[in-house]
Amino acid sequence: MTNQVHFRIDEEDKEKFRIVMQRVGLEPNEAYRIFVKRAIEVGGIPFEVSDPSSQLEEAIKSQDYIEFEDGEEGLDWLNEE
Repeated sequence: MTNQVHFRIDEEDKEKFRIVMQRVGLEPNEAYRIFVKRAIEVGGIPFEVSDPSSQLEEAIKSQDYIEFEDGEEGLDWLNEE
């Protein structure tokens, strides 16, 4: 026996979610069922949920960062002595 589950979501988010799921070949209701099954399997939310610290939020908003053309360039920078 199955039951219906209802919840509210912003109309814009609902449409964006539908488009993303369409790209991966799923209907939103299928994605919800996958989420539920995976949450049961892992005993919690099946992905990391974090609340960034104020220090991390400040770093994210900062314009003081280095951009790289690709991952290899970034790794080279990290490995420089």
